[in-house]
Amino acid sequence: MPVGGLKVAIAGGSIAGCAAAAALIRAGCDVEVFERSASGLMDRGSGIGIPGTLREELIENAYLPESYPNCEMSRRWWQFPDGTKDGRLLCAQPTPAYANNWGNLWSALRGLVPDDRYQEGKRLASFEESKDAVDVRFADGEERRFDLLVGAEGYKSLVRSVLHPNASPRHAGYVLWRGNYPESEVPDHHFIDALDAETAWVTVPFPGGHGVLYMIPDFDGGNTPGRRRVNWAIYGPIPNGQPWDGIESIPPGNVTADAYCELQELLRDHFPPAVRDLIAHSQREDVSIQPIYDSIVDSFVGERTLLIGDAATMTRPHTASGATKALEDALALERLAKSCTSLPELLREYDALRCEGAKVLAEIGRRIGHAQVTNTPDWGTMGPPEFATWTKAILAGDKLYLYGEEA
Repeated sequence: MPVGGLKVAIAGGSIAGCAAAAALIRAGCDVEVFERSASGLMDRGSGIGIPGTLREELIENAYLPESYPNCEMSRRWWQFPDGTKDGRLLCAQPTPAYANNWGNLWSALRGLVPDDRYQEGKRLASFEESKDAVDVRFADGEERRFDLLVGAEGYKSLVRSVLHPNASPRHAGYVLWRGNYPESEVPDHHFIDALDAETAWVTVPFPGGHGVLYMIPDFDGGNTPGRRRVNWAIYGPIPNGQPWDGIESIPPGNVTADAYCELQELLRDHFPPAVRDLIAHSQREDVSIQPIYDSIVDSFVGERTLLIGDAATMTRPHTASGATKALEDALALERLAKSCTSLPELLREYDALRCEGAKVLAEIGRRIGHAQVTNTPDWGTMGPPEFATWTKAILAGDKLYLYGEEA
């Protein structure tokens, strides 16, 4: 069967699922997206970064509109607490990237999928591949037959668990605190103004972890000073004051008072006051805690199945490549779906093109986690030359857009 005539089910309607749907619709496939959440996804407002080159490609290929809102991130400040209000600049790294609001990015991609092709509250329960089709069963009991099933359900992907039953996500042993709020609430703008002057963002290193802070567009697309959101994230130990099963994230509203106090103590002990105050402004009910995982599989495809995004390979957020990888997967999928003449050829070419690179990216994330969380150096003794040596050792010859040459 020509690839353009395939009847495709996509399990998962997040960024990866919507991007995959757009790619395959453009290739002439009959696509339906099934999202397990029944409450919508727009309120997920965390910040995510994408490389500038990918942003341009997405706009050029009409995955994003010309007016799509970003906040430029051209320079990364490593800011060390030295007793002064702002801290000491250890080094600055070029970072040709753009910060996004997760909700805005998802909304733009969701707009590429016709409403009658997107079902909410529809969870994949099981599937069975055969030579002629893939039979899909949903949690509500409905059974459907498709030519191809795309697993885009994130790191807990059912599709991946069936294709690779022995490959489970590996917990890194630490967590990521997250929060964001409207910039209009900031009482002292001097540090944000300094960042804006160089389109910079900041990383604060401390023993056993580090934190980042940068600006993202607001939900209404506002991306000019005063109309954005202050977005932050901190990698560190698992908080003692938070009941946790070791698997699920702690969503906003569920962080305990004891755990929130641990966050405030970390900020007080290890962050320059200017950055500390910007992060500490987040109220407990607006803070979340994300366990850090990574996962690698040896193949992204089955006989009539295909994995995309975090369902394929999950990298640690240090690489800022979760959405990047999913979008690059989708762009590759569109090109291949338009050039391949059969489903077996499409699956073979997609696997060869995307799997090995994802493994490299996951390994980079592990090295960064080791160097910047579980085996941190004596940050205060480092300057630009030491940072250059340290960064090269982490990357070990690989490239990552967030790590340019220090200046």
